[in-house]
Amino acid sequence: MSLRSRLTTAFLVVVLGPVLVGAVFVAAVMSHLADSRGEALANSAVTMVDSTLGTICERIQASAAAVALNYRNGDQENAVEMAQLLVDRAVVDGVVFSSLASVSTSPGTDIGAEAPEGSWVDCGETVAYAGSGPIVALGAQAEVQNADGSTAVFSAFREVDQAFLARLARVADADLILQDSRPTPLEVGSADAGRWDFTDSFLPLSIGTVATDVTPMYWTLAAMVTASAVCAVGLAAWLARSTTRPLAELSAAAERVAQGDLNVRVPVHGRDEVAQLAFAFNRMTAQTQSYVNALTASRDQMRGQLGRLGQTLTATLDLDRILEVILDTAMVTAGAEAGVIMLVDVDDADQLRERAGEGDLGLTEPASIRIGEGIIGSIAAGGVPAHGRIIDGRFEDRHRAPTEPDAHTIVAVPFSGRQPVEHERTGGSRSADFSGAPRTDAGVLGVLVLYNRIAGDDFEPGDVDTLKTFAGQASVAVENVLLHRHAERLSLTDPLTGLWNYRFMQTSLRREAERARRYQRPSALLAIDLDRFKTVNDTYGHPVGDQVLTELSRRITAQIREVDLAFRHGGEEFMVLLPETDAGGASVVAERLGRAVNARKFKVNDASGGRELDITVSIGVAVLGEHADTATGVLAAADEALYAAKAAGRDTWRVAAV
Repeated sequence: MSLRSRLTTAFLVVVLGPVLVGAVFVAAVMSHLADSRGEALANSAVTMVDSTLGTICERIQASAAAVALNYRNGDQENAVEMAQLLVDRAVVDGVVFSSLASVSTSPGTDIGAEAPEGSWVDCGETVAYAGSGPIVALGAQAEVQNADGSTAVFSAFREVDQAFLARLARVADADLILQDSRPTPLEVGSADAGRWDFTDSFLPLSIGTVATDVTPMYWTLAAMVTASAVCAVGLAAWLARSTTRPLAELSAAAERVAQGDLNVRVPVHGRDEVAQLAFAFNRMTAQTQSYVNALTASRDQMRGQLGRLGQTLTATLDLDRILEVILDTAMVTAGAEAGVIMLVDVDDADQLRERAGEGDLGLTEPASIRIGEGIIGSIAAGGVPAHGRIIDGRFEDRHRAPTEPDAHTIVAVPFSGRQPVEHERTGGSRSADFSGAPRTDAGVLGVLVLYNRIAGDDFEPGDVDTLKTFAGQASVAVENVLLHRHAERLSLTDPLTGLWNYRFMQTSLRREAERARRYQRPSALLAIDLDRFKTVNDTYGHPVGDQVLTELSRRITAQIREVDLAFRHGGEEFMVLLPETDAGGASVVAERLGRAVNARKFKVNDASGGRELDITVSIGVAVLGEHADTATGVLAAADEALYAAKAAGRDTWRVAAV
């Protein structure tokens, strides 16, 4: 089979195959949509009919109950006036006054239309129509006990006739047939509707809706497929004829290049894509030799460029993004199929965990290894780069651990930091802020590892030198993030107590107020003030006062949850934000804080030695969503409650007034 025939056949298969599959799919979709539309219309009509009849029955029942209530509260004249009002307003067609126990006997009408003879459907019954006779009305009754012990019965009804069904049909936009026992069914609309459904929730009704005819769409789709097939055949023949000749010339030239003849040239015919390919082929053969020489010379230059790239990456504080860029660039430079950057875990200084990974590492979970274990852990513990082959799970004298990647070749470079950075605990939240990885005792921050060099070759010593550059940049990036986060924490905490400061309190209150408004969930704020703190400062000096403030902050943080936030508002006043807490829960916390403060004396040191002080606090409680909706409002409410607590004698707490 010639190339031209194969191209023609392939083009037809590629073009006509999806067209035919698409046509079948579209036809199936059109049929399904038509059925779905018909079903949706039918369901909507049934729902609308049931809902409308339910509303009518509720109004009938309410009308009977209203007449009975007026009769009970007044006399028959009041009941008659109410019945006439309901009929005049077309709530019901009529109201029957009787002492009979059932509306199905069709007693004489007292108010409104004449009570029709036949079967009435009682709106209060749940039993479906049993076919005892033609349905003439929907009715409901209410009973009232007279003073003499007799029972007065009031029946309200709506006639079920052609006009009644017509109103229902207009509401549901459907055809209706009343399926009762009359010889000639009572119907509205056409009897040959496209789809019929049945409901007997209140009345036995057949509900007809229109059906969608998709036959014209099928004919249109068939015509489009036929036209597409004709065009595809003609286009395939032309493309095959115009493509094969220049391809044959290009194939012959490529064969000569494969044999080492870089002086070969391909004839260029026209200006189409194949001609451009021939022109590009000619340029390629002319420049290939120069590119081979240039690639060798530019390798060292590329390594220098990658070093400058690493310096640029240190300008951002997105650590994960920095590590991804470093790893991707290192893999491209060294020609590796996979790689991973592992950092020391913030909670376990002996554990390395994956922070960036590319390629198939053969693991279902992120890589992790303890320092000193496995291949990576041993390289990290030694702090010396290594490269070579992994044979039967062994690299030199190290065995691969199950939690680290499985590979054939490896190059790994540990990296360390310049100085340690402390992770502080601040505010009411007692969890450390993870910003990267802490330094171990040996100074290791992490390890950059590449696996499986492309084409199965071993990694070279030059690759180690390249990775050292990237590992150094990774080290700088980690420490930059740590230093930035550390400085950021210092700007948001009180230097004396270690609690969050006023600036962070404003931000937290605004955020919590917005969350409370959006989700309608309460959050409480406690305003805490040291009682007679000025006396402590005046008597013992400000250094003692600072010791009291520090001890108070410790007792506050010991009594609140992980999610709660404690702030130093200023001077001797503190604030505690309690998310998802109402006034009752906040009162419990306030009571607990008060007991924690005065349960034992505050031990302080001054010039005369150590002493113990009796310290108490007053607490005001306010709740977002109950006492105020804004940060400013809840602060003011908490302060007012605090003043109330002080006015009540101090050493107590009060909830803000609503």
